[in-house]
Amino acid sequence: MPSQQYNGGPWYPGNEPGGGGYIAQRMMSTKNEKHALYATLFFQIGHYCIRPWPWILVALSALVLYPNLAAGDEKLGFVMAMKDFLPPGLKGLLLVAFFAAYMSTISTQLNWGASYIINDFYGRFIKPNASQKQLVYASRITTLLLMLVSLAITTQITSIAAVWAFIMETGAGLGLVLILRWYWWRINAWSEIAATIAPFVGYGVAKFILGWEFPDSFFLTVGFTTIVWIIATYATRPTPESKLQAFYERIQPDGAWAPVRKSLGLPKPKTKVYHLLVAWFSAVVMVYSTLFLIGDLIFQNYGRFFIFLATAILGLIVMVLMSKRVKFFED
Repeated sequence: MPSQQYNGGPWYPGNEPGGGGYIAQRMMSTKNEKHALYATLFFQIGHYCIRPWPWILVALSALVLYPNLAAGDEKLGFVMAMKDFLPPGLKGLLLVAFFAAYMSTISTQLNWGASYIINDFYGRFIKPNASQKQLVYASRITTLLLMLVSLAITTQITSIAAVWAFIMETGAGLGLVLILRWYWWRINAWSEIAATIAPFVGYGVAKFILGWEFPDSFFLTVGFTTIVWIIATYATRPTPESKLQAFYERIQPDGAWAPVRKSLGLPKPKTKVYHLLVAWFSAVVMVYSTLFLIGDLIFQNYGRFFIFLATAILGLIVMVLMSKRVKFFED
């Protein structure tokens, strides 16, 4: 089933700057860092380069087959193409696929939400001595309550696109914290809490007080959220030194960790940030080039196909070389 779309790009709950649980699960299930890198890269190519093209081809066909669709009804071309061209057996299979995708998403989100509430809140603050049986019972109740709340919210939803726009705008500005927490020792839990709550306030002000729409509201929310989490960071105490030292000894992060490194009596390591940035940029170039070269191959634009192929190969070579410089490939 196509992932939810917003402004033309496939969105899934794992492509936020911090990576998210989806990406972390894939990486931690691999044999070593080398396998984790290639597995994640393969997913990016499959998700952003290969997966969209069936949707694009159907959309382009629908534009030709149904040219008289009213403005705002263009998306109905997908449904009409399914109805007119799929045989009965494949229609049934497609319906089952839609139901399966829907149920897998719903069950994942319910279990995910319940795990946060039980493991991070209930089991930690409400009943820290709870037995496994009590935790399982509480998780069942929590899952049911989450489902009921979700059903109530669903009655107020009139557009799927509006829902994903809301989710993106109420998370605007959080990405910088999710990245910098690896590179700046001063980021603490209050930084993340502030960056999680602030977008709702910024979005509310932009939407309901100023009357701004996307993308103007998005930029305002990002700026507001950034100011809030920076203030929260300096207004609260840093993470306990023992935690910072344990994290640094295990991860050896780059960036602004000088106070922690000095407290451990460790020398300044050779920075890897620049190599990482080059590796990241070359990987982005490779992925986008692969996306376009597939399209040019389909439409027989062989001149552009070879240009994008060469660019993709160059991006891959640079990414591998930079990855070796930061010793990603040590088993």
